[in-house]
Amino acid sequence: MAFRWGQVAIAAALLTTFASTARADALADARKAVEGSDYPTAKPALETALRAGTAGPTDLAEIYRLTAIVEAALGNAGAAERAFARWLALEPKGSLPSGTSPKITRPFNAAQEQAKKRGPLEAKAETADDPPAVTLVVINDPQKMIVGAKVYFVTDKQPEETLEAEGNKRVSIELGTGKRIDLRLHAVDEHGNRVVELGSKDVPIVITSTGKAKPLGPQDRTLVRRKQPEQPEEPRPWYFQWWAWGAATVVTAGVGGYFAYRTRSDLQELDKLAANSLSHRWEEAQDVEASARTNLLVANIAAGAAGAFAIGTVILFLTRPNVGETEVRANVVPTRGGGALVLGGHF
Repeated sequence: MAFRWGQVAIAAALLTTFASTARADALADARKAVEGSDYPTAKPALETALRAGTAGPTDLAEIYRLTAIVEAALGNAGAAERAFARWLALEPKGSLPSGTSPKITRPFNAAQEQAKKRGPLEAKAETADDPPAVTLVVINDPQKMIVGAKVYFVTDKQPEETLEAEGNKRVSIELGTGKRIDLRLHAVDEHGNRVVELGSKDVPIVITSTGKAKPLGPQDRTLVRRKQPEQPEEPRPWYFQWWAWGAATVVTAGVGGYFAYRTRSDLQELDKLAANSLSHRWEEAQDVEASARTNLLVANIAAGAAGAFAIGTVILFLTRPNVGETEVRANVVPTRGGGALVLGGHF
């Protein structure tokens, strides 16, 4: 039993590692593909890296730079210019190496002229101490990338908390009460990528106050924001969805059942040949026996695979990203010859 639980733990660790590695490698795969001029491969990798929502300003700029090069190389000049414009908003001094193909430099030059007129991306943080609050002030967002703010803060050395709010001009977030609040503020895009980072863990923005709570009026109560997890869970790719593994369980179990049936039929045929051995050649029994062995091997492999997929299905279902309130109830009910575990609730 301990060995089986060890296998489950290993499987869970492998699934988590594979999922996170797939996201982390998307930008690296895109870089490698662009270096090898494999633009059709680079394009979906860059889309994955952007949608992952985990990029900081440096990686986000790199995603847009590579996207622009890929789009230009594939002949999509308009998309290339837009991506170049976003890159230059994040990295105003960005440039292309000498000798770059005119197919790529043309949309870059157009984006560069646009960037000179509109200016770079710029934002700052403003703080208040009564009550403690921080405001993201968007000074200039030429490409309209910012859709909200996210603040990580530590109040009087308590565990770090996270709050977020939508907006693209001035985004204010109240932080509760405390004598000292250390925070870092991020301007985020539609995917959750960090477009601007203000403050850091090492050098935070600091708010000091009396630590006394301010009475809330009826209007103030409607503005209290719900706290969010520090890192919201991301949707998994389809091949790490529980239903995909469940389907694989059903298919492999069906294959195992079919070959088990074939094995049983071969054994029955072998019994008939043995009972009437004088009427049949010995080679016929050998052929049926070989078929039974092959079918039994396939049935055993399929049964093992079905078991592995079933374990994976359970793990993926229980660890699936939380997209809403989940209530699970477990009950044991008696059945003839034993009992059964019944799961219920709403998911």
